[in-house]
Amino acid sequence: MKCHNLNPIHPQVPNSMLNETNYKNIPPQYLERNIPKGRGMIKWAPFATMPQQYEDVRRQIKSQMYQYMPYLSDEQLIEINIKIHHYAIFPSACIVKYFEDHQIHEFDVVIEKIIEHEKLVEVFDCYTREKRKLEFKYIVEVI
Repeated sequence: MKCHNLNPIHPQVPNSMLNETNYKNIPPQYLERNIPKGRGMIKWAPFATMPQQYEDVRRQIKSQMYQYMPYLSDEQLIEINIKIHHYAIFPSACIVKYFEDHQIHEFDVVIEKIIEHEKLVEVFDCYTREKRKLEFKYIVEVI
């Protein structure tokens, strides 16, 4: 296996050198003369900060997709509260729009109980069949 640039034309290349894979162990007179030396010592790296820049651009693009928590008036909060109490007393499926992780999510749930001292609403998700606790202050709408 030839891993170096031995000069095949040189008449005195020993057979032991033909199997040598490290060119540093071969005397320079047996090596080809037109081997590129490279740049030597590199004094600067032009793209050393690119991974951080790409990560920053990804973060900025992701932050542009963020939604903000909608401002709810007192009347809207009262209406949400009335609907939650209605669906807690008469359990049936309803859609709850909930603000979480900079997005508004819709859950098809059955409201099981209201934990008033913690301001939580315990719901049963109809699709995933798991219980969740939603904070009242992040509930945007109840349909």
